[in-house]
Amino acid sequence: MTPPIRSVQDPDAVRRAAELIQAGELVIIPTDTIYGIATTSDEEAAIRRLYEARDRELEPASPFLMRDPETMKALARTNPRAERLARRFWPGALTLLLPPAGELPQSLRRHPVALRVPQFPSLIPLLDAVGGYLFASGAIRAGHPPAITAREAGLLFDERIALILDGGLALYGVPSTIVDCVQDPPVIVRRGPISEEKVWDALNLDER
Repeated sequence: MTPPIRSVQDPDAVRRAAELIQAGELVIIPTDTIYGIATTSDEEAAIRRLYEARDRELEPASPFLMRDPETMKALARTNPRAERLARRFWPGALTLLLPPAGELPQSLRRHPVALRVPQFPSLIPLLDAVGGYLFASGAIRAGHPPAITAREAGLLFDERIALILDGGLALYGVPSTIVDCVQDPPVIVRRGPISEEKVWDALNLDER
């Protein structure tokens, strides 16, 4: 059965989505790149359900969507190069890998964190309602392309999801560029909307 789909512009739908996320349920959310699947970072069981729904193993980094760049310091140990990239590309289609902050739950300190501030103002009320950030990965299932509409997300995940927030067609339609800032110098580990040339230019490094 397809879960209910409600507009991300509807304040009641956003409040309901926040309640479900904080209760450990899974909610589909729109972003500027592709649709995402979100839950609370406070429950290991909720995170396991998220990856089970995606038919994928746990990712090598814990993924978070944030309201603003300042939230980065609550989730990660930053460094000057990561901060330079954040200033240049956030909000936007860049994800940064960083060491986890010591304040995170122990289960989330085993791996780096993957942080992004999406260029999607309609998502800000939800992020505000849940404390400024979400544990959120791409709405992707093994063997399928990423969901770029609410309907596609509903067909992919059906009853595994408690609610879908509809934000229209995703602007980019592909996952974000990922830069590993744990390493020095940083390394691009996934190509995406932000080109390698722009990343190296922001870091004042030669192209590789």
